[in-house]
This record gives sequence, structure tokens and C-alpha cells, in this order.
Amino acid sequence: MSDSRFILTFLLCVAVGSGVAQDASVSNDDSAAESPAPQPTTTINPEVPLDVLRVLVRPLDQDELKVEADAWFKLLKNKARQIAAAKLAVKKTNSAIESKDPTQAADILQKAEASKQAADASAKEVEQEMAETAKSTLGPTADAADITDPDATEDEADEEDTPGDDADPQAEADEATSDDDATAAAETLKTELLESVATLQDERTAISDRLEIVLDSLEAKGGEVETYRQYVLAVSGVDLDASDATATWSAITGWFVAREGGQRWAWNLVKFVAILIVSWVLSKILASIVNWLLERKIRLSQLAERLISGTIRNVFLLVGFAVALTALEIDIAPIIAAIGATGLVVGLALQQTLSNFASGLMILINRPFDVEDVVNAGGVTGKVHKMNLVSTTFRTFDNQTIYVPNNEIWNNVITNITANHTRRVDLEFGIGYGDDFEQAEQIIMDVLKNHELVLSSPEPVVITHALADSSVNIVCRPWARTADWWQVKTEVTREVKRRFDEAGISIPFPQQDVHVYQS
Repeated sequence: MSDSRFILTFLLCVAVGSGVAQDASVSNDDSAAESPAPQPTTTINPEVPLDVLRVLVRPLDQDELKVEADAWFKLLKNKARQIAAAKLAVKKTNSAIESKDPTQAADILQKAEASKQAADASAKEVEQEMAETAKSTLGPTADAADITDPDATEDEADEEDTPGDDADPQAEADEATSDDDATAAAETLKTELLESVATLQDERTAISDRLEIVLDSLEAKGGEVETYRQYVLAVSGVDLDASDATATWSAITGWFVAREGGQRWAWNLVKFVAILIVSWVLSKILASIVNWLLERKIRLSQLAERLISGTIRNVFLLVGFAVALTALEIDIAPIIAAIGATGLVVGLALQQTLSNFASGLMILINRPFDVEDVVNAGGVTGKVHKMNLVSTTFRTFDNQTIYVPNNEIWNNVITNITANHTRRVDLEFGIGYGDDFEQAEQIIMDVLKNHELVLSSPEPVVITHALADSSVNIVCRPWARTADWWQVKTEVTREVKRRFDEAGISIPFPQQDVHVYQS
């Protein structure tokens, strides 16, 4: 198969090259001489492989492609006529089945098969004409067998040798009449016609695919293709006759088993799912590689690493999805064009989103916080979970998930509570005016020195600093690791209260004395 494709490609390249050389020679010898009109070459075989046809049409100019498009368009019209003739013959067989007169039924069957054979003969004549024209253009060494799929050739040979194809419709009609079995003959002919319709529709789809390749190349080189494509769209698809259950079922089952129908779309669906799975796996691998590079080589914040790797993964998945759509034979060019055309409108409508995008970039560049940091920003206090280019996700200490727009964070004060490894614990204890404040200071200092989570450097500070309305206030300022801050605060407070109670030191509360005077 590959050798055949190579041979045909080589022959066409030689033909094109010789044509260019001949044109140059004629131009030099006689500038007034006119070059011959281009003739179709790719229709030498209507079943030319699609990848070979793409190679063949690439070097052709607009005029040559117009000729090729007309040739394939002519083949498509003839195939559509064949299908129409076969469907009309099916309707005639329905009339024969419904007819109660065997002679009339036989006459209808004769006309039905005769019209079908006439359409087939006309289509065959057109195909041979196209092949001969292409062969004469390429030269005597070209042969349709060079680009014919061997399996397809064998299938065609089998179809041509199928018994009954060359049967005389008049003889069949006479036999049906003599046996008084016109209804059975009509049903048999109808079954054969329905199978023929399925085969013809399969062939029509194959021709449409090849015409689309030529039209794509013609459109890319500035040609007008809208008329062709409207016709292709009009004659494509499977028509279902709801009034004929047998024809409807035959059309459905025929499409499912057809090489260019159900088999083709089943294979396309398999490719679509396979591409999605491969894209998902590759995106995960690529995201892991990017994470490793950013962590080991560039050393960005975890927030930036996750954002960059996540963005790359999503972009890769989007590209994979676009490729998967092409496997379903969906043209994504109009989709991309529509996205580009609506980009400006979307940008104007999403100004606030773009502002959040810019704020997200500023956060990534300045790195005021990272993943798992406890932050007070945008009116929210919680642990940073993740960030995208629009918002930042916080997990609060009571397990709420809060999404804050990046613009709200960047335009306000950001307090990173866990940015440093150590943190001071600010405590204040009040004692009564009648209590020994020096004893109270010593008790608090003992509590700090005996607590294993209180750091010795920096040294803790315990000092009496205020005489309040109802109490003498003693400031206690130990240092602890940031992770131990809350534990130190609560445990020191509990222990100081217990020691004060043991020593008889009171912790006053606000009170007011009321004096009543009687006159």
C-alpha cells in the first residue's frame, strides 16, 4: 500500500514538473501560444487514500484545484443520483408488494430494476471517464491500481462477481409471474435494493471526504467553495422513511455496519476517548515535571508553583480536547475564530476579572504569603489553600472555605501571621491593690521558665506596667515558635491562674461601691 502511494505521488510530481517545464518552453518559444486547460488527475481512482490525496492537492494552484473540485463534485452528483434511483426503486417495490395483480407487480419490478441499472451504468460511465481523463493527463505509465487499496479492489471484484447482478429483470419478472410469487420476488428485490442503498451511501461519504480535502486546499488558496459545501451538506446523511419500517431499519443497521458510517464513527469515538485519556495522563506528568523544576531549580513559592503547573496542565488538556474534537471530524477553526472575534467583547465585560488577574500576578511576584500560611487579608483570617488568577481560597479555623477576589486582597492590608518562625505571646494579668505585685511577677516568671514550649531566647519579659482603676496590671511577654503560639498562650494563662489561687493572690474584676445617704 505504501509503495503504491509512493508511486502515484512520484508520477504526479513528475507530471506537474513536466507540465511546468513544457509551459516554460512554450513561453520562451512562442509567448502568444496558450497553455492547455488543466485536467483532473486525482480522480484516477475514486478510492484514493485520504493522506495521499492531501499530498497530491498541496502543490496545485487555484485553477487546477477548481478543476479537481469540479471532477469530484461530478462524481458526488452521480453517486447521489444512484442513491435516488435506488430509493425510487424501493418505493416501486413497495407498490409491487401492495399490488394484487401479479402481472402488474412483475411490470413494476421490471421498471424498478431497469431504472436502477440505468443509473448504475451512467455512474459507472462517469467514473470511467474521470479515470481515463486522469490517466491521459498523467501519462501512459499511470494506473489506477497504483493508488487502489488492495482490500478495496478485492471487495469490488467480489461485488462485481456477485450472482444476480447480471440477471435479466424480464426473466425474473416472467419467473415470478409463472410461479405466482410476485410478492416474494418484490420483497427479495427490495432487500437487495436496501443493501445497495447502504453501500452507495457509504461510497457517497467516501467521495464527500475526498471532495472536502480538495475544497480545503482550494479555500486556503483563495477559492470560492461555499456552493460545493452547501451541496455536500444537502446530500449527506441518512434519510429515514417513517412510513416504511423495513427501509428505516435497513438504513439504521446499514449505517452501523458501513465502513464509512458506524465503523468509521466507532473508530473516531475510540480515538476521541484515547486522546482525552492520553492528554490527561500527559498533563499530569507535565505538571509534575514543571513542579519539580520550579521547586528544585527556580525555587518559587508553592502558591506560584501550583498556579503555574495547574495552568500548564489546563492548557495542555484544552489542546488535547481540541485535538480530540478533530478525531470526531469536527472543524475547530470556526470555534477558534469565534473565540478570537468575541475576545474584545469579553474583555470589556470582564474588566473586574482582568483587575483580579493583574492583582493575582502582583501577589505572585511580591509573594506576601504562600500555601498553608495563616493570613489576614481581604477581611478574612484563615489558612491559604490555593490561588488562581482570579481569586484566592482560604480555609478558616472552623473549616469554612472562603473565596476572596485577588483585587480585594492586593488593595488592602495583608497580615501574614505565620510568616516568621517565632512569635511573641502577649499576656496581661491583673492583681488586687492589696496583693504583693513582686510575688506575682515571680510566680509568672517561674511559670514561663518551667514551660517547655517557651523559648529562652529572646528572654521573656514580666513587668508591672499599669495601675488601673480596679487592678495592678502585669505584662507577660514570652516567645514561642509560631506553631506553638496558641498552646503557649492557653497553657501559661491556665497555670498562672492556678498558681495565683494557691498563693492567695486575687484577680480583681470591675466593681462599683454605692453609698446611700439618708436625710
